[in-house]
This record gives sequence, C-alpha cells and structure tokens, in this order.
Amino acid sequence: MKNPMQPKWLAALLLPLSVAGFAADVHQHGHAEAAVVLEGDQLTVSFRAPLMDIFGSEQPPADASARLRYSKRLAQVTEPQPSSAALCELINVSSRSVADLFPESKAHDRDDHDHDHDDDSHEAVNHHQDIVHEWTFACEAPQQLQAVDLPFLSTFSSLTTDVVLLLPAVQSASRLAPGQTRILVE
Repeated sequence: MKNPMQPKWLAALLLPLSVAGFAADVHQHGHAEAAVVLEGDQLTVSFRAPLMDIFGSEQPPADASARLRYSKRLAQVTEPQPSSAALCELINVSSRSVADLFPESKAHDRDDHDHDHDDDSHEAVNHHQDIVHEWTFACEAPQQLQAVDLPFLSTFSSLTTDVVLLLPAVQSASRLAPGQTRILVE
C-alpha cells in the first residue's frame, strides 16, 4: 500500500540533510535548499531559505506596514513550474505566513498597550529562522517530467540553492548557482 505522506516526510527529512553533503551550515545566509521528490504520479517540491535572503532582515516586523512588506516578499516565493509535458496540477501548498514566523510582532505595534519594555519578561526571538514552502502536484504523465523551474529564484538571485532529487530511478544532489532557476530531472 502506497503511503501518500511518504514524499512529504522524506523530503522534510532529506532537505536539512542535503546541505551536509555540501559542507554547509543548516542556516547559512545566501544558501537555500530544495528537494524534488517524485513517487508514482505525485511530485513534491520543497524549498527552504533563511529569512534574511527573502526579507532582507531577520528582525520581526515593527509595525503593520513592515508586516505588509514582509508578506509581499513572502508572496514572491511562487509555485514551481514542472515540465508542461508531465501534465502536473498543484494539489497542495504548505507554507508559513509572516504571522507564523513572527507571532509576537503583531502585539507590539499597538499604541494602546501599557506594559514596560524595559523588563526582561519578553521571550527572546530566534532571528535565525528559515522560510519553508512545500508544493505537491498530481502529474498525469510523470515519466515526461524533465525539469522543474523555481521562477522565484530569479527574484532572489543571490541565493545558491542545493538540490536533492529523489526519483524512481535515481537519487542525486546538485547545486543551482545564483540566478539559475531550472532543476533538471534526469
């Protein structure tokens, strides 16, 4: 019996491990990670990058205006484009919003709060976070999959992206140089 969750947990497991093969840190500015998993007719593409490389900062948004700017940048991480011949249809997207990344920031931009900011009662924010997106496609002709384009990499053109491929016939790793958007699936 085929487990429909297997590509997700496998990609989630291998995405952080893929960086080890390239002797890089899990969170290294300028370096992103991607995984392409094809199992049966299901294609899963995962992407992970440091906040700094997407937002230009790892600081929580200070107000509603900053949250809006962060949300617009995050929205630029658009869905991958599998080869058209594979006839893939997007069936699921998993991603974190700005509110998920910085849940405490919304409470701090209100003018009507009356607590003292000089105390140490605020929990420390982990500024070394990553954005993580995962897209799942159902493909009518998965054997025709030749490439997956990550069009948003042209927007975030300073990123080097380490890629893990898990295909029925081959498992491999590669690296996209800054500005490259196409992952060859062979």
